[in-house]
Amino acid sequence: MNFVTKLKLIVKKIKLKMNKGKIIKILIICGIIFFIYLIHEPVIDMLKGLFLRKILGLE
Repeated sequence: MNFVTKLKLIVKKIKLKMNKGKIIKILIICGIIFFIYLIHEPVIDMLKGLFLRKILGLE
């Protein structure tokens, strides 16, 4: 199973357990996670740069 199929199955299971307000929040969170998954390389590089600057005291 690929990543998208797993996400769909997780969302279906959550829909059975929760009301609509919570479902919308979970879908938004899943969307954000999926978006980060698609662009994770540049995001991780950017975060590493920020953390290194803070650790070294440059900011």
